[in-house]
Amino acid sequence: MNGAGSPDDIAASAQMRDAKQYLQMHSDRTGFNVYDHLTDLVASLLDKRPKNPADAFEGVSSQIKRQRFALDALHAPLGFKKVHDLTPAHTEVHKLAALLQSAAKTIEENATGGGADDGAGQVPDILDLAALFETAGISLGKQETLLLTLSVHALVKDQGLTSARFWGKVTATHGAYYIVEAEGCPPEETDGEEGAAGSGSEGSGGTGKVIAGEEGEDPIAMTIEMPEFEGFPQPKKPVPKALPKEEGTGCNKYTYFVCPSLGDAWTRLPDISPSHISTARTVRKQLVGDLKRNITAHPQFIGTEAHYLRAQIARITAATVVCPAGYYTFDPEAQDDEHPELNTALILNAEYEVLPNEAMQHLDNWVHQMPYVLPQGRTVWVNPIPPKEEGGEENGAGGQGEDGEDGGDGAGDGEDDESGDATGGGTDHDVEPEAGPALLTPVTEDTSLAPSVPAWSVRPTSRLMPAKFSATHLRSNRWPGAHAVYYNGKFACMYVGDGLKELGGVPLAMPAIPPLATEYKLRANAPAEYLAAGRLVEQNDPTVEDEKRHEEMLKEREDDAQPDEGDAEPANE
Repeated sequence: MNGAGSPDDIAASAQMRDAKQYLQMHSDRTGFNVYDHLTDLVASLLDKRPKNPADAFEGVSSQIKRQRFALDALHAPLGFKKVHDLTPAHTEVHKLAALLQSAAKTIEENATGGGADDGAGQVPDILDLAALFETAGISLGKQETLLLTLSVHALVKDQGLTSARFWGKVTATHGAYYIVEAEGCPPEETDGEEGAAGSGSEGSGGTGKVIAGEEGEDPIAMTIEMPEFEGFPQPKKPVPKALPKEEGTGCNKYTYFVCPSLGDAWTRLPDISPSHISTARTVRKQLVGDLKRNITAHPQFIGTEAHYLRAQIARITAATVVCPAGYYTFDPEAQDDEHPELNTALILNAEYEVLPNEAMQHLDNWVHQMPYVLPQGRTVWVNPIPPKEEGGEENGAGGQGEDGEDGGDGAGDGEDDESGDATGGGTDHDVEPEAGPALLTPVTEDTSLAPSVPAWSVRPTSRLMPAKFSATHLRSNRWPGAHAVYYNGKFACMYVGDGLKELGGVPLAMPAIPPLATEYKLRANAPAEYLAAGRLVEQNDPTVEDEKRHEEMLKEREDDAQPDEGDAEPANE
């Protein structure tokens, strides 16, 4: 025998080979084959050895299939592509999850001793205050309040703030702004490029201007003779200079952060300047919801919606942040007898006695906690006219300031050397200093909105319960949305509105458009034909013949001016 198999064995081997090839055929959909699946299935059964392999067969088979199918892969067979859910509900869930994880991490760090001290980053109990406001009918909703609490604590931790409180919510046409008032922020960074442009390009007292050559070469030695500059004529009226903003005091005593949706990143609003506040009083604009949008209005508001929102926050804060009478008192160490308007430092009154809820239903027991913003946009008045230097020249004629109609700003530090005398003196053009209500003035002295509409309304939150169990609700009629609540010594203020002031039925008085620029005014020494016509007279262009005659005349004058050679006098020896 030659060792070759019988025909039956050859046929059986061919059938086995064909069957194996058939079982190894890959699926067009999954890319797998039955042979490999059965191999893994038998190996898994022998490895795990379940009690009833026949009953566990299908389960093990399904488990092996699931392990092979990576549904998150880009081209997973029989899998579905993972599509991100962008619905508002799904987005809010992710924001809430991120805030909860951050809060849990903070709690864990504090428990292990690696977190911040308990005294750092003081935040009022927002949930407790929300329940107090809810008794007055003011609520953001329980879910939104929880998100707000977590978000404010995360802001305090990330920014390293010393204290923060929820200021309020300002609605816009496309969303809303959640606003937090904070202390302990580093000073705002300012660009040092102002005043650098154009410096050193030309001398102020030179007699010529050097024309530079090409890049990399020395300036061309060519000088154009120019008459010496004698200075601009002195203005008949003093030019007001731009008012400086208050640094760390007044309207800029606190720093404000905003976010369009709870869970998003907080944005720091810029410090406010007096011109923004004074212009905002003459503008009535609905917020859109985009901090980078330019404000288009008359008078022109130079800034974005972030500046306009910051100006409205300053106005609302000065007019509506109130406290019980006697709760604060002036700091005797920071008292200034010469300038009482500078006394804006408040401290807690150690002798304060908690007033009952019934007493807080009288407006006399409510006082303003923030200083009044003057029409010039500051809480401490400064002279807009620069003082005269020695020699009778005005010092620094800057840009023109703007006047407003109402006020409210923060405390000043009394250092107003850059803006003139804070009392209004020191110049030949004395300006009447602006003044407003003093700090801790009762709200009863506020101007009424109308003869029958007071500036404030007060009521108990419930008429069915005894007064000691019913909180007191104070509401501003001039700034709809500004609320204050008081309950047995605990009080808080919050604003929820559109950021617009109630005009009391009087239409907004828009300033008139400035007059158009007048034509050139003729001087007394102008040519007679100009004075006779009362205006500038257009001259005809000279012809070629006129230009030739003019050149010949100039040449004759030059020849007559030159002395003859025979007329030259001998030099003295």
